[in-house]
Amino acid sequence: MARKSLFLVPVLTGLALPAAAQTALTLNASGTAQAAPDEAVANFNAQAVMPDAASAQATVNQSVTNALTEAKNVPGVVVTTGGYNTYATTQDSQKPQYTAEQSFTLTQPAAGGVPDKAFTSLLAKLQADGLLLNGLSGGLSQAGQNKAQRAAIDDALVQLRTEADGIAATLHKKVGALKTLNVDAGGGPTPPMPRMMMMAAAAPAPQSAPDKITVTANVSAVIELDGTP
Repeated sequence: MARKSLFLVPVLTGLALPAAAQTALTLNASGTAQAAPDEAVANFNAQAVMPDAASAQATVNQSVTNALTEAKNVPGVVVTTGGYNTYATTQDSQKPQYTAEQSFTLTQPAAGGVPDKAFTSLLAKLQADGLLLNGLSGGLSQAGQNKAQRAAIDDALVQLRTEADGIAATLHKKVGALKTLNVDAGGGPTPPMPRMMMMAAAAPAPQSAPDKITVTANVSAVIELDGTP
């Protein structure tokens, strides 16, 4: 009887092959962008000290009301009122004195953050009325801040990609899929310091030439690194 031989030929079609090993790379980057201010911002404080709380509050209320009326006469000025506070102090067993205070902010569109003459004249008038000018600086409008934040995010992403490419090359791998991406644009603008500070109440109108404003954004990502490039 003739012998029969049986040959087994492997069939690879349709069989899953082991996937190439992947490395998960976690990176963080902080991007920055600088923008020229597009607003002038002045911070004021109204304060009164009286023998009774009602008188102190009435004086502050009237001061702020007068300031709002004055501000309405200057084109483009927006007033935002801040915190209101009243407290009592006693010294050397005397009757208590009551202090009332409220802050408010004046904002005007201004190229480069440099206020116009009408704005600085308003500030001088309010100081002459006894209000305290706490600060004069450049700021960013919402549109300006959004634009600067997008630029800061772009800067962070470029850093992230450059870092990923460098690490992948060192490990003889290639940059693969982006698994996760987190963007934190909460690093708001850092107010610039005015080159010229505010004057005393009896001095001429204040001058200000703000520097650029720095905006930051933080980005983190998990990126796959695949096989050999």
